[in-house]
Amino acid sequence: MAFLVNSSPGAGLRFEPSETLQDAKAALSHADALSRRGMRKIMIRNTVTGEVLDERSLRAYVQGLARK
Repeated sequence: MAFLVNSSPGAGLRFEPSETLQDAKAALSHADALSRRGMRKIMIRNTVTGEVLDERSLRAYVQGLARK
């Protein structure tokens, strides 16, 4: 399953292109790195289901996978 990570920069930050990652943990790690660099709006799209998640809901999704 692939996850598309997209972000919107804050004032004074350069735009970063979307990144497609093959698993949820990698997408969460990338989203966390974007957040630490000051990106304000980070959205993650599951390319299989079409579901759109924010960083918090992706973290819950990954934790749910770990429990299974």
